[in-house]
Amino acid sequence: MAMMRLALLYLAPGPALEILTALRAAGHSVHAYREPQHLLRELGRETFDLLLIDESACESGLQRFVTRLFALAGDDTALIFINCHDNEHRLADALALGADDFIRSGVGSREIAARVDAVLRRRQPLRYQSSLDHPPYFFDLETRGCRFDGHEITLTDKEFELAVFLFQNLGRIFSRGHLLDAVWRGQHAQSTRTVDTHISRLRRKLQLTDTKGYRLASTYGSGYRLERFEPGHEKPTPAREQPTGAGTGECCQPLC
Repeated sequence: MAMMRLALLYLAPGPALEILTALRAAGHSVHAYREPQHLLRELGRETFDLLLIDESACESGLQRFVTRLFALAGDDTALIFINCHDNEHRLADALALGADDFIRSGVGSREIAARVDAVLRRRQPLRYQSSLDHPPYFFDLETRGCRFDGHEITLTDKEFELAVFLFQNLGRIFSRGHLLDAVWRGQHAQSTRTVDTHISRLRRKLQLTDTKGYRLASTYGSGYRLERFEPGHEKPTPAREQPTGAGTGECCQPLC
């Protein structure tokens, strides 16, 4: 199972702890929030693979809240509601708004973790393949080999993992914190400067500066995105820009 970065919005600490334990045991990085506004503020500067939302947190306006979530997180981010009421109309509304799953209350943490993995596997299939072929680049995830224009390229372990992660997610914007979680496995003693240094090395070693059909670009206030260029076009294939104006404020601390 590939490690994914998740955001959990919860109301009841007890069940949330069980869910956190199950998701972290599955290898994911989970960031927990107690208040909807804290999550919304964080989405203005951070990126996630999946949002796990306690439905009770948005009873005052499901449609407005979900619309705001997707405006900030983007359509590439999966969304699952948990602790949901047994209400067919709410289920239909949530799915129509773009939710990937709607889990009723009473479902155990292990089943929730399994359904999270199923959604992520469906939404991001490239994260589960043993190789990546994006000519002129080829990555063998089993031997950890990289070929560029048919020639072997020597990458450090972290350079290789960062390159693979970016090629698995072409067009997506990732915050530096997301890249730290994905490549350095949450070793936050590492600074965001570490990410910047490795990005610079990849640009140079793999020539990710337009000349080979790909560009590793920085996005103001957000992080980085690997873009693909179509032959004969001067501009990169469009991708959604990450909003940066969600405001600032303290994020609540993870439960553990």
